[in-house]
Amino acid sequence: MNLSPMDVAVVVAYILVIFGIALRANFFMRRHFFLKRKEGLRAIENHYLAGKSITFAEAMLSIVATEFSALAFLTIPTYVYFENLNYLRFVIGACISRVIISAYFIPSVYGKGLTIFEALGRGIHGYKDINKEGKAGKRAFALFYVFTKTIGTSVKLLGGSILVAEFFDIPLFFAIMLIAMMTYLYIMLGGLKAVVRTDMIQAGIFIFGGIMAHFVVGKISSYTWGELFSFGWDAGKFSLFDGFGGFLTFLYGIIAGIAYDAATHGVDQDLVQKLFGAKDLKTAQKALAWSALGSFLVNLLFLSLGVILWAYYTKHGQALPRPDKLFSALIEQHFPTPIKGLMVASVLAASMSSLDSAINALSAVFWNDLMSVERSKMFRVFINLDNFIITVSIIVVAYLFSLIPGAIKAGLQFAYLSTGPLLAFFVCRMLLVKYIRISYSPVLIFVTVISCFLGFGINHFRFGFNPQLTILWGLITTIAFMWIYSKISDFFTTPKRDS
Repeated sequence: MNLSPMDVAVVVAYILVIFGIALRANFFMRRHFFLKRKEGLRAIENHYLAGKSITFAEAMLSIVATEFSALAFLTIPTYVYFENLNYLRFVIGACISRVIISAYFIPSVYGKGLTIFEALGRGIHGYKDINKEGKAGKRAFALFYVFTKTIGTSVKLLGGSILVAEFFDIPLFFAIMLIAMMTYLYIMLGGLKAVVRTDMIQAGIFIFGGIMAHFVVGKISSYTWGELFSFGWDAGKFSLFDGFGGFLTFLYGIIAGIAYDAATHGVDQDLVQKLFGAKDLKTAQKALAWSALGSFLVNLLFLSLGVILWAYYTKHGQALPRPDKLFSALIEQHFPTPIKGLMVASVLAASMSSLDSAINALSAVFWNDLMSVERSKMFRVFINLDNFIITVSIIVVAYLFSLIPGAIKAGLQFAYLSTGPLLAFFVCRMLLVKYIRISYSPVLIFVTVISCFLGFGINHFRFGFNPQLTILWGLITTIAFMWIYSKISDFFTTPKRDS
């Protein structure tokens, strides 16, 4: 893509704004720590939880920004182009899920540790100390999370890097390095506060980019924007389901959205960490609940973009670009300067807003759940080291994925499946504690992973690996297994009275 000097200036301005915000976050957190340390605020909590200073707006917009990686520009409009609006079934399920998470998940873990794994160790009663077995369990789940999160984050980074490499006509590896290292640097400046504040700006930029895409398609077409939508309506692009079978599929999609969002927004450290850093429990609950509305509107924005892109290419008889270039081709061929530069900045924003949360969360897990107490006392040194190692690891994995055909789809599917075991263990240990009593041990964590993947296998052989039911089946099999285990354990440990 040929970017004019004005387009490049817009991108550079975006980068400068991001670093300016991170620098201001650094000053804010230094002042906040000075004022709060007499009240017992630890420096590490100031960095990873923003000293519990995150406001409702910061948390809500950061959550919305994090869930939309640059792959949203690739996948969401393309899905509607070839299908219809039934993708909304997952979004509706996610919105329902966040109300449930806000009411039941967040109160059970808020204020019980730096990470979700520490909160699980303390259990529903929030015990101050975690026993030796619990510490080993915390470490086991943290390792599983680090492995799976690195893969999922690398795939998302690769998706954004492909677009950036095309926009700037640079090698893919350099694009991966550019995005990752810039993200690393501003995280180190301001910690979680920098993450949430930059996410707010990044959310605004890529939402504005989606709105501008609607406007540009309407301008370059010989039809009005309303006519393009009318063509999509007549062609069934706004259909949510067709007939009774379609209704069942729609219902399955809602259930899938509930289960998947419970995993990503209820127990995934990169999003939960922002809720842990909220000023109080009510702020965290409100932010997550209201993020459902933001998520719905942003999804609708990009889904409807897919409708008018379909109408534009169909009615003008133009050759369709490759599905993965549907959006980038629109930017390259039709966006004027400096809006083209703004769209490139929006892709960067979407990539960085997902990456910054993942790096910060992985670093918190390394420090809190994997390091020894002695090493963690030198947290300033190890924060820098952890973040650097994590960033380099993500860069390497993303580049290796780029060498494998179809790796993005496979990596996303793996990341999707890997959320199941943590959700299943959380539900058993924190929400069903009256019916299922289990310890936080490496053995039970291993059993959780196995039983959850057994559920995935049942779904594969029974339903042909229908992704709409995968997480649900993993959750059901794990709950059933843990309930049986709990009853057998109670039978053998309960003292027997002599007859």
